[in-house]
Amino acid sequence: MTGIPFLPGPGAAAIGPQPLPPLREDLRLVAGAPSSTGEPTWLIYDPLGHRYHELTDTGLAVLKAWRPGETAEALQAAASAALGQPVSREDVNLVVKFADETGLVVEPNGGWQALARRLERGRQGWAGWLLHNYLFIRIPLLQPQSFLESTLPAARRLAGPTALWVVAVAGLLGLYLVSREWDAFSSTFLHFLSPEGMAGYLLALLVVKVLHELGHAYTAVHHGARVPTMGVALMVLMPVLYTDTTDSWRLRDRRARLAIDGAGIAVELAVAAFATLAWALLPEGTLRSAAFFMATAGWTVSLAVNLNPFMRFDGYYIACDLTGISNLQPRAFALSRWALRETLFGLGDPCPEIWDRRTRQLVVAYGFAVWLYRLVLFTGIAVMVYAVTFKVLGLLLFVVEIGWFVVKPVWTELVFWWRNRGRVRLTTRSACVLGGLLVLAVALVAPISRHVEFAAVIEPARSEHLTAHAPARIVALAVRPGDRVEAGQVLARLEAPLLEQEVARARAHLALVELKWARRAADAADRQSSQILDRERHALREKLGGLDRQRQDLVLAAPFGGIVATLASDLHENRWVGRGEDLGTLVSEGQVQVRGLLPEAALSRLKAGAAGRFTPDDLLTPSLPVQLASISEAAVAAVEIPYLASTHGGGVAVREDKSLGAVPVEAHYTLLLQPTSGPVPHGVLRGTVTLEGRADSFLGRVLRRAIAVLVRESGV
Repeated sequence: MTGIPFLPGPGAAAIGPQPLPPLREDLRLVAGAPSSTGEPTWLIYDPLGHRYHELTDTGLAVLKAWRPGETAEALQAAASAALGQPVSREDVNLVVKFADETGLVVEPNGGWQALARRLERGRQGWAGWLLHNYLFIRIPLLQPQSFLESTLPAARRLAGPTALWVVAVAGLLGLYLVSREWDAFSSTFLHFLSPEGMAGYLLALLVVKVLHELGHAYTAVHHGARVPTMGVALMVLMPVLYTDTTDSWRLRDRRARLAIDGAGIAVELAVAAFATLAWALLPEGTLRSAAFFMATAGWTVSLAVNLNPFMRFDGYYIACDLTGISNLQPRAFALSRWALRETLFGLGDPCPEIWDRRTRQLVVAYGFAVWLYRLVLFTGIAVMVYAVTFKVLGLLLFVVEIGWFVVKPVWTELVFWWRNRGRVRLTTRSACVLGGLLVLAVALVAPISRHVEFAAVIEPARSEHLTAHAPARIVALAVRPGDRVEAGQVLARLEAPLLEQEVARARAHLALVELKWARRAADAADRQSSQILDRERHALREKLGGLDRQRQDLVLAAPFGGIVATLASDLHENRWVGRGEDLGTLVSEGQVQVRGLLPEAALSRLKAGAAGRFTPDDLLTPSLPVQLASISEAAVAAVEIPYLASTHGGGVAVREDKSLGAVPVEAHYTLLLQPTSGPVPHGVLRGTVTLEGRADSFLGRVLRRAIAVLVRESGV
């Protein structure tokens, strides 16, 4: 429903001396519900557009005094006489402009030529229409008025006092029983997060929404309103059901309108109540699964979606009728814009609504809350639209969504500020605002950031994991954690009985072949197979050599001089270890290095040999000066430093891949840095490296990031 504000905004369009066109004869004037202040209101019903337009006393007086062929000056005088108080020229201009633009007149100002120009400007192809309307498209399917009237008696019995008590008892009992089996109920929800489960949810949601819309429709007919159509609406290309209850605006009793607004939610909650009780009572099977679908769909959709007052669902219309403020959102937006401009610049414009202080503050708070909610919502919708369509179309719709619903309103407001810059009064408040905006602009564009930060670890320059190369038994353990060792020093000796048996068998076999080879001159059979014996002898010698190398691998020796950093806590002689089991770590002494992962966006800001500091996460460990030594030529495929992965508490966001492991969400490059001075810490420490880099601005980083994402996602 469209409303005419009691006071026009500043700068209302001036109406020239041309005579007034006649109003359409099919328009109907009906009394509306009282306003939020208790004042009477009136509605004009437009049967062609099936719309109601709300009028205040001023608007009603102007329309009642409307005479075809008269001028605006005469209309102003007649309206003032009819209202009993002066009507301003701005009020008259606003009402005349409203009647002209909403089609309440037979012929608009300018005659049929103006109407033709207006139609031509509004004409657009199917692509333009889809671009501007894909968020919400209505497709009427039914004209249910006669069906609703014939079945209304049965529906009334389902909504009687007895039925309401039954629903309340069933809901409370169902919730109590489910609370006793909450683990089973919640695990059922997780079990149905599958294609089959989602299909069940969609079917349950369809049934619940059909009942929801029937609740609106029956309640509207019960209170005397017509329901001309019911159908499907495409909301962001997703089908949802709708019921046209526009006729409820003519109901003067706001309690009746509240009943119509909340009927759908009431039906959904009733379905959820019975379904919850059924789930608690039914045995495992198809019926219990169906009850679970209906219960969760009813509770979640009603409480999380339909009661939301920030979008034009049932909760919004309930808020309108509870407060008595029709067209709450557009009026809240106008009031919030006025409050923002007056707070920042003190323009002195009249308030668009005459409300008491408390109501005005609540409406302004609501307007700002809706702006914030829409920012998050439209950004989420843009991401969803991009995700569900192919890349080029998804990217185009993403840009259109963000540009039309996020950037355009902000730009429009900024343009208004610029055009009215001459009206800004130089007060302490406006000076503080302008100074703050200037500081913010400088902070956004000034290249003040000269540091590059990234996650890193400091670790020994060389480290070696001691592992068992085969299932074996420890026969000797020569070191303890913290021991210093020399290169080649034996750390532990292992023995593999199966390997020893294999060596014994190979040696016996080789001895037999050598014997046959030695007597081949005296044995005719051996002479004939001498070539075979020769090959077999060489093969057995190679096998024994390999087995001897495996035996040598069971002697764990230090590949370099250093410190035994760690040993498994349960290592002891005669203990069996598995193949590849980690027995400990040997690290170099006195030599450390710093390795980090740098995001690709910051790569261009680094200079060769850049200096900086490594700051450990452990606050008790002092920082260390470092210098950049090298950067990897290509981005890493997976994070090879587990300390840096987000799954281990590190600062690099990763996703798990079955074949690669921890894969960074964004491209990262490996950096190697060397400490330049200071005490060398022992072991591995996680921290942050801060390097000197090229100066950059926040806005520059944002733009580069946005361009990189657009180029990447567009496939250019």
